[in-house]
Amino acid sequence: MNSKDPFESYNREMFAFNMAFHNSIGKPATDAYLNYVPTPAQTGLSNFFSNLGMPLNIANSLLQGKVQQGLEGFMRFSLNSTLGLLGLLDIATPAGLELKKEDLGQTLYVWGLWDEASFVMLPILGPYTTRSLFGDIGDSSYDPAYDLIHEDFNRNSFVITKGFISYAKAAPLIESLKSQPDPYIFMRESYLQYRTNLIYDGNPPQPKLDDFNFE
Repeated sequence: MNSKDPFESYNREMFAFNMAFHNSIGKPATDAYLNYVPTPAQTGLSNFFSNLGMPLNIANSLLQGKVQQGLEGFMRFSLNSTLGLLGLLDIATPAGLELKKEDLGQTLYVWGLWDEASFVMLPILGPYTTRSLFGDIGDSSYDPAYDLIHEDFNRNSFVITKGFISYAKAAPLIESLKSQPDPYIFMRESYLQYRTNLIYDGNPPQPKLDDFNFE
C-alpha cells in the first residue's frame, strides 16, 4: 500500500464516481460553457475569481514569512482591482507581478505543524491531501470575499460559480486521464506533484538515491 494513499480503496471508488459524474453531467456542462461562452468572457470570469482570492494569497504569504511576495501580491491585487476593472482584466501579470498561489495548507507545512499528509478523493470536489483539505476549510472560514456577500443564496451562488469556473478549466485535464493505463494513479501522482511544487515554490528537493529501488 502506498504510504501517501492509505485510503486507496475508498479513493478509487470515489474517483470512479467522479468520472461517472464528469461523463454524464460535468462534461456536457463544461463543453457548453467552453464552446458557447466567448473566450474574453471566460478569461474575465477566471481573472475576477482569481483576483478575489488574492487577499488569502497575501495573508498566507505573510504567514509563511514571504514578506516581499506578500507586498507584491498586494500590489497585484490593488492594480487589478482598480485599473483592471475589479479584476476582470489581469494587467498585473504583464507588469511583472505574477500570481503565486499560497494557501493555509502550504502555511501549515511551512510551520512544521503537518509534515505528512495523505491523499484523499472527495465527491465532485476531486483530489486533495488531508492537509490541503483542512487548509481550504480554514481559508474559507476567513475569506474576506465572503464577507461582502450577506445573503445565503447569493453566497451559495458565488461559491458554485467559482467552483464551476475552476472545474471548466480542469475539464480538458480530466478528459486526458482516460488515455492513461491507470487513470487513478496518474491523477494521484500528478496532484501530489502539484502540491509539492506549491509547497516548495516550484523547486522541490531532489529525491535521494536511497529512495529508489534498483533491484
